[in-house]
Amino acid sequence: MMKGYLTVFLALSLSALAGFILFLTGNTIRNAGKIRLEGAADIGMNSVLAEFHVELQKRYDLFYVDASYHHGAPSIENLENRLRFYISENTHKNEENAPWGTVMLERVEITGVQSAAEGLGNSMKNQAVNYMIDSGLEKSEARVTEYIGEIQQLENKDPIEEWSALQRQIEGTALPVILNELGEWEEIPLGNPADSIYHFLSSDALYLVGADMTDIGIGQIQKRDYISGRHRKTADNYQAKAVDDELFLAYLHEKMGSYKHKREGSFLQLQLEYIIKGRESDYENLKEVVEELIKWRFADNASFVLAEGGFYGEALAAAEELHAVQLKEELKEPVTKSILYACAYIEAIRDVKVLLHGGSIPVRKGQCLTGVEDVLAGNMSGSSHTEGEGLSYQQYLSCMLLLLEEGARNIRSMDIMEMDIRYLTGNPYFAMDWCIERFSAHISALGGFGDIYELKRKYGYY
Repeated sequence: MMKGYLTVFLALSLSALAGFILFLTGNTIRNAGKIRLEGAADIGMNSVLAEFHVELQKRYDLFYVDASYHHGAPSIENLENRLRFYISENTHKNEENAPWGTVMLERVEITGVQSAAEGLGNSMKNQAVNYMIDSGLEKSEARVTEYIGEIQQLENKDPIEEWSALQRQIEGTALPVILNELGEWEEIPLGNPADSIYHFLSSDALYLVGADMTDIGIGQIQKRDYISGRHRKTADNYQAKAVDDELFLAYLHEKMGSYKHKREGSFLQLQLEYIIKGRESDYENLKEVVEELIKWRFADNASFVLAEGGFYGEALAAAEELHAVQLKEELKEPVTKSILYACAYIEAIRDVKVLLHGGSIPVRKGQCLTGVEDVLAGNMSGSSHTEGEGLSYQQYLSCMLLLLEEGARNIRSMDIMEMDIRYLTGNPYFAMDWCIERFSAHISALGGFGDIYELKRKYGYY
């Protein structure tokens, strides 16, 4: 009788144990399906990131996925199709490697992306700075932060307007008259020697400084075709790291061309000048950069000559030689100052010539080699500086870049990147606001036993 009870007990125990084992096996199969989907999703996300734009990486050392995939209009759908392809290749298309059931992909949805334009280009800037840190490259052209205070003071001055106001004051002053041999009242001409120099203000600045235009391209862009001229697809909420502007300036000098270091394979060759001024041709950008350099140097030189007693005495003596000044005392002071401004302007032209020819000019020189005799002779040639100290043309460009609002600096830098990549690859659809650095996805699939798997993933380069 005991043997019968034992048999029944074992039969019932084994059936319960078998049910428990089957329950565990079923859950294992279900979890195995989810694990397979997770692995396929991770592989797929990484595979999408592995398809970074090679030309962009080679030229600018930036890692982004081009959502146009080298043809057609860029879109989120392109990204979804690539992710779907990679996940499906590692799930239900490999059923022979799935003895415990299949995983059928149901939906792949890209729920969010961050592009190079995120945060007004801070995504791109962050990658650029990280590249400079990793590469260990240093650029003396970018070491200008200590001069920005003085440069800002020069930027806030307007010596051209000050000189113009002085000239208007002189022109508004009635000239003296004398009775000539015919018994008629005759106006005495002023003959201010500063007038001939003042007229150079309306001349082409590039001509005045003797800029070499032989290799300057004549191409002109349409800004509406580039990121700064079109609506940017960005939420502007990118939280960039606190990065060193000096490192980003070094990156721009490493990767971008300029008047002193033109870069091949670019539609606009004067790329740093474009970032600073944002005009549509190399000529316009260089012209405006040179005009700003003249203004800065004019402001510094004017501050010196107006305060230096020796210059004032020479200018006063030259003014007193004029017959009209001798007859009308109120002309003496404005004419004297106009001669001093003419000295400072000639010196400014000479300063910029030195910069364009590879020399250096201090932000605050503390001297002026142009004398009153140069104004009297109308002499615009000559040298303004004998020492090798000071900032180079490239360093003055860095100062201009630092004075530029950060968002404009970043976005115009991406204009250049778009120009270069389109020029090099022939892909007119390449757009930096469709270059993806990070993306998130929602993935769902159906298991072999009717289970529904849901995954959310976020992957990126940084």
